[in-house]
Amino acid sequence: MKLKICKKKLVITAAMLSLLTLPAVAGGNGNAGENSNAGGNGNGVSKGLLGLNLEEVVTTLDASEITSSLGLPSLPVLDSIFELDNEILIQGANVGLLKQLIKKIGGVSTHDLPLVNGIGIRVSDLQLKILKKMPGVISITENQAVYTSSALDHCLVYGSHVVDLSSNKIRWNIYNARDMQANAKEMTFNWPESLGNVRSVKFNGSTVYWSLFGRHNGELTLDAYDLRRNGNLDAFESATVELTFSRSKARNYDQGDFSMNVEFEENCDRTLVKGYDTQANDNDSNSYFVNNIGADELHDKGITGKDVTVAVIDSGLWAQHQALNKNTNNRDRILAAYDAISDSEVAPNQMTDENSHGTHITGIIANSDRAVVNGKTRSFYRGVAPDANLVVVKAFYEDGHSTYLDALRGLQYIADNHEQHNIRVVNLSFGAPPRSNYWADPINQAVMGLWEKDVVVVTSAGNTGPKAMTIGVPANVPYVISVGAISDNYTQDNPNDDTLLSFSSQGPTHEAFIKPDLVAPGGHMFSLANEDMYVPSKFPQYMVGDDRFIMSGTSQASGVVSGVVALMLQNDPSLSANDVKCRLMSSTTMAQVDGRLAYSPFQQGSGSINAIKAIESARTGCANNGMDIAADLSGEQHYMGAARMDENGNYYIKGFEFEVWEEAFMWDEAFMWDEAFMWDEAFMWDEAFMWDEAFMWDEAFMWDEAFMWDEAFMWDEAFMWDEAHMNQENFMLQE
Repeated sequence: MKLKICKKKLVITAAMLSLLTLPAVAGGNGNAGENSNAGGNGNGVSKGLLGLNLEEVVTTLDASEITSSLGLPSLPVLDSIFELDNEILIQGANVGLLKQLIKKIGGVSTHDLPLVNGIGIRVSDLQLKILKKMPGVISITENQAVYTSSALDHCLVYGSHVVDLSSNKIRWNIYNARDMQANAKEMTFNWPESLGNVRSVKFNGSTVYWSLFGRHNGELTLDAYDLRRNGNLDAFESATVELTFSRSKARNYDQGDFSMNVEFEENCDRTLVKGYDTQANDNDSNSYFVNNIGADELHDKGITGKDVTVAVIDSGLWAQHQALNKNTNNRDRILAAYDAISDSEVAPNQMTDENSHGTHITGIIANSDRAVVNGKTRSFYRGVAPDANLVVVKAFYEDGHSTYLDALRGLQYIADNHEQHNIRVVNLSFGAPPRSNYWADPINQAVMGLWEKDVVVVTSAGNTGPKAMTIGVPANVPYVISVGAISDNYTQDNPNDDTLLSFSSQGPTHEAFIKPDLVAPGGHMFSLANEDMYVPSKFPQYMVGDDRFIMSGTSQASGVVSGVVALMLQNDPSLSANDVKCRLMSSTTMAQVDGRLAYSPFQQGSGSINAIKAIESARTGCANNGMDIAADLSGEQHYMGAARMDENGNYYIKGFEFEVWEEAFMWDEAFMWDEAFMWDEAFMWDEAFMWDEAFMWDEAFMWDEAFMWDEAFMWDEAFMWDEAHMNQENFMLQE
């Protein structure tokens, strides 16, 4: 049922909300009473300074008149651009007028962003004060940091996927990638019983367990008491864990026969080693995700993403690697490469990736090498869509960070070139914490603008789970496809023990939308990288051979989904963005245990992706219904989802029924969601997690303080971006 809201009341409420959150932004104006247009036509202009609109301010006043009318001192003559030490985004009625305004007050324009009706600028402290005095004329957004999704992981303790086996010992490494100590509180080991008992456990050379006559039957757990002295890792410290057995047959086994789980006091849990038998085999590709989602069968039918262009905005690409620059027919397929940081076109095969994240994600999407399993070359490929064309946009630095302005410039490039290069899909494996309602965030406005142009936007949900309401920007945009991550638990042929990765961010969003939309493989993902890149250089133990690297995260899961979308669009190029989302979500499988959901919809969305069913689906009209993206962008109206919170703080779904699918897998070992996600069993969904109506934003809908962002995008002090974006660890290597 659609909520009926009085338009006048909505306008008043929206205006009140804007005072509580942040100022209206052109290109996605937060006030229903404003008339700025995200499409960039600049038809409506707010009244503001001295009762003048932006055009009148620019054409009738000089700089001295502007400062005097605002009670500010005259603008000094600046000797150097380095005195313009504030980088910001301003949005208004017209990009040309914004440029004139900045030129008038002596600032410098750095980024042209008509997609959001804005420009990036550099200004001095006094110039910034002038701009902040024009809230009815322009909107100001801090140039916040944006990170690859893996950079936002809360754990940052990693372990080697490869175990060292000797006659009666096994060893493997763990590493604390945080700037604080990690304190182990429990370790659990499993091994073949024929190896006898564990004689000793050493942590970084210090004995934490020793027994001459112990009986453990293949499993040993050490608790916080056992680990109290030597179970800690200092900041950025690595350690070797060693088990010695009473019998000397360890080399007769594969590393998949051993496992270690370590739990840290800092709410961090890692399962280590438990890998495939071929995990360390240089000749094997181990692209298990291709088989897991059924893409291997589609490859055999000739569905490989041919003639569909996927754009990836990330840290760049190792474009000289043949599996990336050539398709399966050995033809060039990188159509364009753009460096959004330097604002320059790059020769396609000369694009570089100093970090590895962009290469890793793009390899998951489009690696054109044949898969090799148990030493045998197979008929399918290592990438999900090995014949997809590519447009590469570098917007992230070596350490994995970017800024709002550079990310927006990358999105602008896609908008400007999507028709020329037939860009149908864009992968965004990055995020930032929400600081406003979804419609007021500039990156979200740009993403919505692309969706309106019928570009399918696939985003990673983020790695900041498992708590509720941890979905980041731009995954919190209700229109786009937001992806969480699952793992096959190292048992590729057994879907019954697949698990949701604990770090996968969870909904609902602040506007009550149920996210992620679906989940896809994201654990222990083999893809391309080389040892000279930033991440592999710090973690060489995750390199396999010369060009493969293991990472985990929702970034990788979104790459899987982007590849599937390319397969869908090759099969049916007429699909709209909403059709793609509809078919993806209506063809998923929800995890259940004993007939009940194994995970809540706020954790797994509509369920796990299935490429074959998505291709075969004929569903239409079942995604983003009841929402008008043009009206949302213009500020005419905004929407809320169906999530609600009861009096006990538990989330439930308002007014919709749900039925567990008959074909759903029984994930026997999947954990049940915690109490924060329980809802009354009377609330059931219709099939495939689809509902027909979105809700108009209801002024009565506020839970706790979730919707309060007190001046989150307003500048209170000068912003020095050189000190604001450093992030030393930008990856998720192990689930």
